[in-house]
Parts: sequence; structure tokens; C-alpha cells
Amino acid sequence: MEDHRSLNTGAAAFALPLLMLWLADSATVMPAPKLLQGPDIISAFEGKTVEGAYNDGLAFRETYFSGGNIDYWDPRASSGGQWSVVNNLFCTFYTAMTGGCFRIVQVSANCFDFYAAADSEREAMDPAKRSDYTARGAVKGTASTCPDELQA
Repeated sequence: MEDHRSLNTGAAAFALPLLMLWLADSATVMPAPKLLQGPDIISAFEGKTVEGAYNDGLAFRETYFSGGNIDYWDPRASSGGQWSVVNNLFCTFYTAMTGGCFRIVQVSANCFDFYAAADSEREAMDPAKRSDYTARGAVKGTASTCPDELQA
């Protein structure tokens, strides 16, 4: 009669490291996306530069200075302006172009989706807001956790 215990022990010795790798990998799964509220939006962006792409693939870079000033650039335009947080929306308005207010969803540690919700701070106060996916970006100077193509 054959002794299958040594075969089973060998299989278990092989399977255990694979199971541990799988468990370790599943432990690094990113938390569910989080809708940011006012203080979290300020903490995420104030004094930082975000680089990303709009839903049509156009690249952008925007610096949100302490005190509310903005420095914006994309291949078509650049402008200064002001940013603020109104009713848990991130509002950006420019001197040389239009702006708007956005819901911010933190997709992963350094990946943020922007959803257009209002065309003005006044409209941002209205509880019936739209939510149109607009752009995705990551804070410059920290490794991006966005997919390589940046888009959802």
C-alpha cells in the first residue's frame, strides 16, 4: 500500500506559500472610492499641483495655492484664478476662461475623479446638483495610483 501522506505533505508545503502570496496580495486591495467632503478636499489639494487628463484625453496641470489662487495649464490655454470649497464641492474659476464646481471622488491613495456638479458657486448651493464625469488627476510629487491611461 502506498503512503499518500508524503505526497499530501509535499502538496501542502507547495500550496501554503501560494496561499500566503494570495492573501498578502488581497490585503493590498485599495479601499472603495470615497466622496470627499469639504475638509478632505482642502487637505487633498491646498498647496499642491494636480496633473491629469480630461475625459477626452486632454492633459491638464493645476496648482491650488494656499489662500485660494490657481495656476492652470492645458495645451490649449492657461490662466490664473481662484479655488474654493462650497457645499462640499470643489470650485475653480479662472480669469481667462470659465470654470465650475466639482464633486471629488478619491479613487485610490493618489487618484481623484472630478465630476462637474455646478457652473457657479451660487448653483453649488442648490441641493439638486448634476454629476458629470469630467477628469482624473493625481497630486504631483507623489507616486500616482491612477491607471496609466488616467481615465476610468
